[in-house]
Amino acid sequence: MPTGSTIFLVFTGVVTFAVVLQTLVLLAVLVAAKAAQRKAMDEVERLQGQMRPLLQAIDSVSALIEDLNPQLRAVVANVQTASERLRDQVEHIDSVVGDVTGKTRRQVSRIDTMITDTLDAVASGTRVIQDNVMAPIRQVGGWMSAIRSGMDILRGGGTGERRTRRNQRAERNFG
Repeated sequence: MPTGSTIFLVFTGVVTFAVVLQTLVLLAVLVAAKAAQRKAMDEVERLQGQMRPLLQAIDSVSALIEDLNPQLRAVVANVQTASERLRDQVEHIDSVVGDVTGKTRRQVSRIDTMITDTLDAVASGTRVIQDNVMAPIRQVGGWMSAIRSGMDILRGGGTGERRTRRNQRAERNFG
């Protein structure tokens, strides 16, 4: 039948496993977010590289035929608005990834503290068990072995070899 301290140790082990699993999941999310940020930034740079010559060409054409076609101005304005929106979205993505990264760092730090505290508590619990439970059990085992040996001697029964084997067994179990 498990004792309270055994249940405590099993519970602590399960909690520790859950915390480690959560840490691994958070680290995987961090790696995925960084990869997504890198991919988005590459895509933005590629789009900006493609858009720059187009914007320059449109500006020069619009300067030449500005009076002839007012619709070209609307097209240029739409492209410029789209570029600004794209830039705003990239900045928003960057801030979101930065927030996720900060939160992940705080959680990892918190988890590290929790694991350290848990391990300290487990070590302390082990010391308490060894000092308060195991030492008296060893003493009781020694006394029981001594009483058994005394009873064998008083009864005059049993050979010395049988007593020696019992004593060795008792020492293995309690010593």
